[in-house]
Amino acid sequence: MNYNKLKSILEECQEFVLVCHVDPDGDAIGSLSAMAEILESLGKKVYRVCKNTVPTVFSFLIETDLVQNDWPTDLPVIDSEVAQTRGAGGWAIILLDNGDFRRTGFPDEITKARNSAIPIINIDHHPKNDLWRIAKINCVDDTASSTGEMLYRIFAEFEWTITNSIATALLAGVFYDTGSFQHQNTTPKVLEMTGDLLRHGAKLKLITQKMVNDRSISLFKLWGIALSRLTVNDKYNISYSIITRNDLIQTEATEVEILGLVNLLNTNAESRLTLLLYESENGKIKGSLRTENNDLNMSKFAASLNGGGHKKAAGFSIQGLIKHDGKNWKIE
Repeated sequence: MNYNKLKSILEECQEFVLVCHVDPDGDAIGSLSAMAEILESLGKKVYRVCKNTVPTVFSFLIETDLVQNDWPTDLPVIDSEVAQTRGAGGWAIILLDNGDFRRTGFPDEITKARNSAIPIINIDHHPKNDLWRIAKINCVDDTASSTGEMLYRIFAEFEWTITNSIATALLAGVFYDTGSFQHQNTTPKVLEMTGDLLRHGAKLKLITQKMVNDRSISLFKLWGIALSRLTVNDKYNISYSIITRNDLIQTEATEVEILGLVNLLNTNAESRLTLLLYESENGKIKGSLRTENNDLNMSKFAASLNGGGHKKAAGFSIQGLIKHDGKNWKIE
């Protein structure tokens, strides 16, 4: 990682568009919050951008009314031939935890910026992907537990002050992407970092309460449906379950509440991997894959369906509807 180039852009630019991925999770929102606070403490103007609304479960990490669902309109108009700047330092884009170009939610705007020589910084822990070709600087380590961990390294390297709110945001990202410190990416370095963040005032009890313990009745109902449909394919040693759009309507649950469901299903001891399929909006089916088996790679499987992720956790999205013919589940 080239810290000198990164620091140069962070110091020279006066405005930053921070972009986290669509359907944001705890690591995405925690990273967005921490990076925004650091930059504002340095006197920078910050735009917090996410294509989707911040899930209620993560709203304790960030002022949700500051997060824009649309691209900022008061940035300089991007000229395809001449880079536009504002003030002495200009502006830059920082991509946080996006995983790939599609998941930024703003491919057209980012492409225009790139063509106009606007600096683009990619900070992530997902495996190498198409963002590497787009970004001017890639701060990426796929052995890191989370983007929160990547930001912690950067802040430490630059000796920037980590407040208790920044520490909480970073730890929330680590907590989420390590599965509450249960996944195999919970390394000694992760626990050492956690200790340091706690010394900086990170509120682990609050994180646990908001992200694990505060569960709605609708979520428990959804669990009941998913557990009742949990099936093991003995031939391939795969477990799977289904959530339909009608299930979400009947339980009054949200798609956000599905996020942790696949981890619950993956705790069964009778299969090598777990697949959860659920109907999203606009005729799409989303799939979440989980495994604890070192011989399997979920990201490669997801990539074959234009998805992505990590070796142990990945996802994808396809067009279709889930139907039950009275005996089996089918995708149409």
